[in-house]
Amino acid sequence: MGLFDQISGMLGGPQQAQQQIDRYAQGQATMHDPQSPDFQNWNQMIGAAPPQVTQEVFTQAAQQVDPQDYYNHITPGVGGTDPLGGLSQGALGSLAGTLMGALAGGGMGGGMGGGGLGNVTQLIPGLRTTNPNHMSPQEVAAMANYMRQNHPEQFGQAAAQIAQQQPGILQQLMGNKALMLAAAGIGAKILSDRAAQNHAGMRR
Repeated sequence: MGLFDQISGMLGGPQQAQQQIDRYAQGQATMHDPQSPDFQNWNQMIGAAPPQVTQEVFTQAAQQVDPQDYYNHITPGVGGTDPLGGLSQGALGSLAGTLMGALAGGGMGGGMGGGGLGNVTQLIPGLRTTNPNHMSPQEVAAMANYMRQNHPEQFGQAAAQIAQQQPGILQQLMGNKALMLAAAGIGAKILSDRAAQNHAGMRR
């Protein structure tokens, strides 16, 4: 079964799925409101998509989002926002741990054991500890911004993991503009997957 067929089953049929995916692909979805149907359908789609697809679209979104827009979103106090400050200490620590784990697995000196990430505090301005449970919202924001800029694939990997395990905090990590880019990316991916399937069916 193709990705479009899976999505159709969740969204009430091929016609509804096509309309929803078109909204994503054209950048018309309402992603700033977690209660919106667009956002809720997006959560379902992300849950159904294979991990490599979600990682790819989050990596692309990290590369495409305007660096200043992302900095303004994630940095506490800039533009009057503080998306990470509203998280519980447990949720913040979990987010930090996911980011740190992805960073450790991406050629930053091996695994987290044995002080392999010891130099990360020198690489990332504002980061004072490698212990996710001791990081402030400012430190997690600094790490997210650094990863988006310098290691977009590891950022995409972490975002895909959060989308699967803790979709409720994805908005805080990504921000509206990056989420819309990711939604457009997955919409385009599903439409291209469907076109390829139809083409293969016609050739049989």
